Amino acid sequence: MNEQPRVLYWTMLSLIGLVIAVYILFPVFWLFLASFKTQAELAQLPINFWPQTPTLDAYAALFSDTHQKGQLLDWPRLIGNSFFIAVTSTIIVLIFGTFAGYAFARLQFPGRDLILGGLLISRMFQGAALLLPTYRLMSMIGLQDSLIGLVLLYSAFGLPFATWIIASSLREIPRELEESAMMDGASRLQSMVLVVLPLATPALITAAMWHFVGAWSEFAFASILLESNENKTVTIGLASFVELFTLEFQYVGAAATIVALPIMLVFFFGQRYFTRGLLAGAVKG
Repeated sequence: MNEQPRVLYWTMLSLIGLVIAVYILFPVFWLFLASFKTQAELAQLPINFWPQTPTLDAYAALFSDTHQKGQLLDWPRLIGNSFFIAVTSTIIVLIFGTFAGYAFARLQFPGRDLILGGLLISRMFQGAALLLPTYRLMSMIGLQDSLIGLVLLYSAFGLPFATWIIASSLREIPRELEESAMMDGASRLQSMVLVVLPLATPALITAAMWHFVGAWSEFAFASILLESNENKTVTIGLASFVELFTLEFQYVGAAATIVALPIMLVFFFGQRYFTRGLLAGAVKG
């Protein structure tokens, strides 16, 4: 390929990528700006893209004791519930996924590759198809409307993919490093913790990030399992602003910004680990 056609080719790809990015991000950016507007400003015509008199009233209303229009949900509590569910389930998935991934990567047992492939295939089932059986199961064991029940549920759904990512990464680490440590007197557990896992840090962070984002932003199961206001999460709180005839975008924008902030922080600080971890997990051992 000559130099001029190559430059034209990459220029066209860049323009297409820019158009797609603007198309996807424009509504998100508009909603973010709407959180700094008043209801009157949002209703006036013609619509002003930038806030004329920026205000934090929408954010203040979310954290006030008496929310406007009788909104009963306690947003500090919603945020605390979501953090508890996301962080706790992430820790559980990371611990069990690490040991399971190590077993699949290092130990030989019948049906190992078949089971590992089955874990990945389980990701093909849509969560919506499991709503009813999951609801009945959680009701039978007394974990309906329970944060612990949601933690266990998210952990169960997140463990297969985390195990697959970690196992695929551990298979790329030479066994000789671990064997050398054991020859020097380390146990298998010590060699795993002190030698293998530090080298698998990108995969561990990738698994943790992937699960945290999914648990933080999950709505379907939380909406059918959580009933009391004190147990609800931020995604349910965000949906509560949608009323029959009205939708106050300043509150929706403020709530959506709060919901998106932890996700943006996670990817901002862990982006390089996330990319490396996914690439490592894509290599078949």
